[in-house]
Amino acid sequence: MDNAVKALIDRIANEASRGATQEKETMLLLLGLDPRSEETAHLIETARAFARQASGGRARLAGAIGIDLHSCQMNCKFCSFGEAWGLVKEESILTEDQVIAMARAYVEAGVNMVTLRSTEFYDLNTICSWLRDIREQVPGKYELNLNVGELTPEMAHACYEAGASSAYHVLRMREGIDTPFKPEIRVRTIQAIVDSPLKFNTCIEPIGIEHTDEEIADRMAFALSCHPDSVGIMPRVPVAGTPLGDIEMISRDRMRQMAAILRLAAGRNVKYITMHPDDELGLEAGTNGFSVERGAVPRDVEFSDGEWKGLTAKRAVEILRSAGYETELIDCDPRFRKDASWWRPHGATEAETPSIIGEDGVEYVRRDGQRIKMKVSGKQTVG
Repeated sequence: MDNAVKALIDRIANEASRGATQEKETMLLLLGLDPRSEETAHLIETARAFARQASGGRARLAGAIGIDLHSCQMNCKFCSFGEAWGLVKEESILTEDQVIAMARAYVEAGVNMVTLRSTEFYDLNTICSWLRDIREQVPGKYELNLNVGELTPEMAHACYEAGASSAYHVLRMREGIDTPFKPEIRVRTIQAIVDSPLKFNTCIEPIGIEHTDEEIADRMAFALSCHPDSVGIMPRVPVAGTPLGDIEMISRDRMRQMAAILRLAAGRNVKYITMHPDDELGLEAGTNGFSVERGAVPRDVEFSDGEWKGLTAKRAVEILRSAGYETELIDCDPRFRKDASWWRPHGATEAETPSIIGEDGVEYVRRDGQRIKMKVSGKQTVG
């Protein structure tokens, strides 16, 4: 083993334990290591040990509900939903009752964060009405996370008032090249989330063999600069029929290496580091998050009535516990009462709960008893 590299890794771990985060240049050095080298093995072992310290033995178990399986006009080159690829043969959209039932099943199985995921232009007003109903009909200590389209600051606040705890958004690999989105539009939504009461969750994705160390380090540094609650690592899963479908998937060894780098680089400032969909492998490299999915999955062309790839929430809990992690939330959303029930923001009645689009077609959000007028967003355009 190279003693200089070992000393670097040990220094990073020491700094991480004192709350420091690492600069892009340090992450770039670690990304340059051979994923199968002794040095990387030491990196992974160090990250795994540090994860226990940073997390306090707590893990996030996220249960994603893909609301709508249908063709998307954005045509991101890695996504199975792209309208231009013609892969979605049968469209499926969940009803509110189905979403609530899935959320209830997740929470009862031990999930501590329920994610509602939609395609870019699904109606956010509908999702917000579901958030309120989920909070009232699904008891328990859990977070409600959104993975939706672009958000304005007003929309982010409206989501929080409706019951969301957090939102997930990503400046993806080669944004603007493999996607039609201008990077600044993605960044604008991230800023809207960060500036709102919502917690911010993000990811380095979708990573493939085509991406350079420089590109990966740049995205890692950007993600950490946004002070997220969680950061994930996700590979580009090749989907046959998409423009990137013939490019092989990145190796599991490389994924473990990147997860370990991210864990140490984040220090104690990021609660949860995840690696999906190979979540169990990630635990070996210092992750403390796990995800299960149902419904529409953008790495597949068929609707998943059960958990995607057969990984159930119950099994995920077992895996996390065997790795020494507990999933009960200790820093639950402050809007929960001690009995884990939910109350409306600011004591609002049904008629006062926040709406995003009023009857006159203008957006409104209720905050602190005030009604704020906003411009209509409708289907947002990018570019």
